[in-house]
Amino acid sequence: MPTSTSTISSLNSVGGTSVLSTQQASYGDNPFLRLLTEQLRHQTPLEPVDNESFMNQMASYTTMQEQRDLNGNMLKLLDYQGVLARVQGLGQGSALLGKEVSYVGESGTEQTGKVQSVYIAETGNVRLRLEGGADIDMREVLGIAEAATAAS
Repeated sequence: MPTSTSTISSLNSVGGTSVLSTQQASYGDNPFLRLLTEQLRHQTPLEPVDNESFMNQMASYTTMQEQRDLNGNMLKLLDYQGVLARVQGLGQGSALLGKEVSYVGESGTEQTGKVQSVYIAETGNVRLRLEGGADIDMREVLGIAEAATAAS
C-alpha cells in the first residue's frame, strides 16, 4: 500500500485532540479514521485491503473508543468521591465546633484549644481553626471534651 511521507507526517498532528483526551472527538480529530481513509484512498484496485485486517482495525478502534469513555467515567467517579469525602470530613469536623480538643503542638507537648471553625485545606485535608489562631489537621486530634465555660 503506497503512502507518501507528507501524508504520514500530517497524521501526527491531530488538531489538539489526542486519542485519549476527554473532549468529544469529531471525524477530523480522530487519527484512526484519518489513517483509515488515507489507506483506502491509496489502495490499488488490484490489491484491496483484506477483510480480516480491516475488521481487526475496526475492533481496535471500538476498543479504543470504549476505553476512552471508561476513562472519562472513572475521572467523574473519582471527582464525586472526592466531593463526598470532603463533605463527610466537614460533617465530622462540625461536630467539634465549640469543643475543647487536645493535640500535640509544635513543641511536642500536648496542648488544648477550643474549635472555632472547620475548613478544607488546599491539600484536601480537614483542618480545625482553634481560638488563639492555631490551625491543626483533624488527624492530629488526640481527645475531645466539652469546652470549659467561663465562670461569671
